[in-house]
Amino acid sequence: MAHVSRSSEPTGGSRHRPLRVLLMADPAQSRDIRATLGQLTEPDLEMREADIGSASHEADGPADVIMFVFGPDQQRAGVTAAVAARGGEGTVRIALMRDRSTQAIREALRAGADEVLFLPLDLGDLARALIKINESRRLREPAISGKLISLISVTGGAGVTTLAANCALALAHSAGKKVALADLDFQSGDLTVALNVEPEHGILDLNEPGVRLNSVQVESALTRHSSGVYLLAAPKRIEESEHISAVQVGAVLDLMRQMVDVVVVDLGRHINETSVVVWERSDELIYVIDPSISAMRGAWRFLDLFGRLNISGVEPKFVLNRWVARHPIDEKQIVHTLGRPLLCRIPRDHESIEHALARGEDLWKVAPRAALTRSYEGLCHQLSDTHHRHAKRGGILSKIFTRNGANPRS
Repeated sequence: MAHVSRSSEPTGGSRHRPLRVLLMADPAQSRDIRATLGQLTEPDLEMREADIGSASHEADGPADVIMFVFGPDQQRAGVTAAVAARGGEGTVRIALMRDRSTQAIREALRAGADEVLFLPLDLGDLARALIKINESRRLREPAISGKLISLISVTGGAGVTTLAANCALALAHSAGKKVALADLDFQSGDLTVALNVEPEHGILDLNEPGVRLNSVQVESALTRHSSGVYLLAAPKRIEESEHISAVQVGAVLDLMRQMVDVVVVDLGRHINETSVVVWERSDELIYVIDPSISAMRGAWRFLDLFGRLNISGVEPKFVLNRWVARHPIDEKQIVHTLGRPLLCRIPRDHESIEHALARGEDLWKVAPRAALTRSYEGLCHQLSDTHHRHAKRGGILSKIFTRNGANPRS
């Protein structure tokens, strides 16, 4: 059996394994067929070849699609037996034939074909057939779920947006992850500034009540940064965010997790139903503080609320942003006050940040060796190990009442 691999990087579709295609044809016939298959940009294919008379054992697993040449030159009984011996439940068999007559089509269907395509292959017909098969397969198979990292701070000016943007960039640059940023800080919407992009679309384009979202719709709402990081932008007008429900946000994030390795969510400083929906899905919850009294007070208020929400499976981790040596409020005091260790500390470096913003580039372009850049890479390293949880549903008020043993509806 010959093996031919063709893999293209997905641009936003759900992350499933490639569609396994087994081509059964003699070498003279297979050359043109392989050439046409090689022109497809989607779906992602894993191609193998076998002669009609070869052994039926498939060491690399069953095929999703068997494409076999069917015509007067083949021993049709032998073709029927060979095709029937391969594949398994759910395998789609496509007969490739030159004869377009009704009788020939009937014979191909009797030989076990589920679909018929005519030679020479038309690229559009081939793409439509394989995309349809691939989408049906995806509905049957569980998608690979990426990691979700959310960042928040109830104290304004702590640097949540800058940290979220650079965390995503570090994961893309130094860890080679496929990353998407979701700007859920609807009041500010500053991730567009942090990434120096002007999105034409955003989360508002996905706000269609009663319409079931899919990955194609989500992909169309994303903006690609030069680093490869994708951005789901906040609405351009603050008042437009009132139309976006927490339920819709949850559905969008669930799809985004199927499309990339890591989703980084900027929640800003406002806590509402959407915040809880995100926390329920989070594998990592990062609370951002700076070395100030107001930041310590805000962190305590946050911990008090989070403890009453009864969200299982995730605990807030603290990142000290804008750290400077010999500050009046040092790291030991912060740890003692919080009663929790720090995940990491990010040094203050206004010069590198301003230089990056002025040039419209990220830190990995303008200051790759700076202590600030390396600190983001260190944070990225700590967040790289993925642990997945199943989210619990419920709004912010219902969770507080449940924690206190009361029923808000009673």
